[in-house]
Amino acid sequence: MAKRHRFERKEDRIVRKAGRRRPYDRMLIVCEGSKTEVNYFSAIRREKRLPNADIAIVPSDYGTAPLQIVEYAIDRFNEAKGFDRVYVVFDRDDHDSYHNALAKAEATHETLKNDLKAKVQFQAIPSVPNFELWILLHFRDVLAPIHRNQVYAELKKPAFYPSYAKNSLTVFQETKDRIADATARAEALRARYTSHNGTDPYTDADLLTGELLKIANRFS
Repeated sequence: MAKRHRFERKEDRIVRKAGRRRPYDRMLIVCEGSKTEVNYFSAIRREKRLPNADIAIVPSDYGTAPLQIVEYAIDRFNEAKGFDRVYVVFDRDDHDSYHNALAKAEATHETLKNDLKAKVQFQAIPSVPNFELWILLHFRDVLAPIHRNQVYAELKKPAFYPSYAKNSLTVFQETKDRIADATARAEALRARYTSHNGTDPYTDADLLTGELLKIANRFS
């Protein structure tokens, strides 16, 4: 008989204690890019040995505009309905559909039903100006509007993360020790600004990162 994965063994124990209820939410995470964000969240899933089937991390097949990402996530979910939460990860950048994407994500929240006939949480994970702001927050505060080019320049300073490269497979591993600092800074921005403004620095990447790590901690 094949040896069972440690995640599955621990999951079985928790399920037996709590009845048949799954001890974690199944997630569909749809990202703007095919590499940067996908690589980051996949690295968490891989390092923490989370199940691929129940935590799907995919790029949008419809394009990289925020509204296209939301629309793809809806269609992808409707193909199988095997998820409890859907996250759409996108940047503000110069996208014309940014505000429409936020509105559609909010309007879609709890309107879809999954394979268990339960309402599905649908949440946008925007970053202003881009996902790299989340990485920069691991190293310093950002309190004023900043252009994406400046984010890259700041991030690559010798005192911060000079080896950073878009599409890297190792960003999570190389920054994970600073997640608590980055989360505190992201929370401070959320208390000060709103994603709907679209010009002030903002990210919800900490929320999704935190959810994945929370699942992992339940099985550690």
